[in-house]
Amino acid sequence: MLSHRCVSRGLLPATALSGLMLILTTGIPCAEEAGPPLRIAVLDYSGSEHALTDWRPTLSALEIALPEHMIELVPRDIHGLEAAVAGGEVDFVITNPGNYAELEYRYHVSRIATAEEDLPIASTLVSTEAFQDLGDLAGKRVAVVATEAFGGFQVIWRELAAAGKTLPERVDWVVTGYPMPSAADAVLEGRADAAVLRACLLEELQRSHAQTYGALNAVLAETDPVSGCAVSSRVYPGWPIAKMPLTSQELAKQVAVALLQMQEGNLWTVPVDYQPVHDLLRELRIGPYARTGPVSLAEFVADYRDWLIGIAAALFFWAIHSVRAETLVRRRTRALNAANAGLKHEISERHRAEEADRRHRRELEHVARLSILGEMASSIAHELNQPLSAISNYAQGCMMRLRAGRMDAAAMEQAAGEIASQADRAALVIKRIRAFVRKRETQMAPLDLGELVRECAALFEATTHRAGVRVEMLLAPDLPPVVADRVQLQQVVLNLVQNAVDAMAATPPDDRRLVIRTTRAPDPARGDGLALSVRDRGAGMAADAMDRFAEPFYTTKAEGIGLGLALSRSIVEAHDGTLRAVRPEDGPGLRVTLWLPTGGDG
Repeated sequence: MLSHRCVSRGLLPATALSGLMLILTTGIPCAEEAGPPLRIAVLDYSGSEHALTDWRPTLSALEIALPEHMIELVPRDIHGLEAAVAGGEVDFVITNPGNYAELEYRYHVSRIATAEEDLPIASTLVSTEAFQDLGDLAGKRVAVVATEAFGGFQVIWRELAAAGKTLPERVDWVVTGYPMPSAADAVLEGRADAAVLRACLLEELQRSHAQTYGALNAVLAETDPVSGCAVSSRVYPGWPIAKMPLTSQELAKQVAVALLQMQEGNLWTVPVDYQPVHDLLRELRIGPYARTGPVSLAEFVADYRDWLIGIAAALFFWAIHSVRAETLVRRRTRALNAANAGLKHEISERHRAEEADRRHRRELEHVARLSILGEMASSIAHELNQPLSAISNYAQGCMMRLRAGRMDAAAMEQAAGEIASQADRAALVIKRIRAFVRKRETQMAPLDLGELVRECAALFEATTHRAGVRVEMLLAPDLPPVVADRVQLQQVVLNLVQNAVDAMAATPPDDRRLVIRTTRAPDPARGDGLALSVRDRGAGMAADAMDRFAEPFYTTKAEGIGLGLALSRSIVEAHDGTLRAVRPEDGPGLRVTLWLPTGGDG
């Protein structure tokens, strides 16, 4: 394992010498007592030293961002990594896409970022021989490190299956075990005719050990345009880093923000779509998609289709022979029976196709629900921040009044009522999120936009008062109602107000003014509608920040994570509305406008 922490009282194990040298050269401060350890398991496919060197920039970035933790990288092969996850020995895991999909299904790990690297996630076939196509591998010995390896086996397995359904079964697989260069060694030692390596590993081996691996060539490969490496398969999403179920959301958020802010070394991006990986596993029927129960009729037909066609052909010719052997008197009866059998067969085939279509739709709906659940779970903490902040403000106000001896029964009753109201509102937010995850209908109803703003004003009054912000509400009278979910729109308005208050933190106290305006705003392309704008007097946004307005995980706040505006925009767009930001012409600051259709002339 690798850690940049000091060892108390000068005791240093031999395995930590490399970490000490890095401390001496980089000047990372030492602490007598380390904080709570944070262990990150890393899939080791080419030796532990290679894994530690490869992920050292990520380790350094996390140690800088999380100085209160002792960060440890724990290299493991694919079996040891799963054992570490199953035993709860680590907090995070960095692994290949196929192994991540398996861990996601078995142990409910959830990805927080995806490696953004130039190396393609693919397979490369290497050999000292030449092959014309994948079919030439039939009867050949092909070395792989393990049948569970993603780039080292499963990716090329899919390519072989696509070239011929039975082709993988006609290959003599030689399992060498980790590290991955051992598969290449099997070819050089004559124990295999070809080997499957992770993309770009051949080039790395030939650069570092030219005499040993110079005889190997990439076969049936094309050059990846980004990395320049030879690949023999499709390219898949990069390695993810995932949190364990027991790892706190707050810690996961800190790690994700630290990784996304890296400017050099192992660059990371927001979690990408791993549907291509699931497609591979589904096609190969491995991992989460392995058969664990009775085989359905459709699967039986798909597996033995060639045999069934042959049997059907034999039966057909037997039927022809029987028809010819029958007497002329029974010929018409036999013809009617044959027609009836054909009709039954057609009905059976139609039912089978309908069942396969229903099963496919159920699978798609299941995947969609899992994706939505992951997105909503990452934003629950942000959604509840507003009502919890209000509860905290009222509670602190009560404590201050109690200490000052100015708390009477009426004031206490009012404060308790406000706290209970905010708690109910927080519970209602959770109910809405659960309803959304379960695909329940949202509570859409006509509502007055001005009344909605006044309801929100009672919630953000304490926040604006404490920040010294004067709020001016210019609510146009007699506006037509909009059809929307009240709680969801309240979340949008409160989020916009909170962002405006934060933006004016450095504004002189006399200039801290917030203007909330509602007005008619017909759109030539979309019809009649209403606009609700929030105008602040803060520093505004730079041009590049305006281009990324409401983008997930992008924020200009020092401690933000970039989910508030992204979630607000998704809510508004779900109401057929828009959320846009512009720089005002009458002074500094920013104006964010929410537009909603009225659905009529009002």
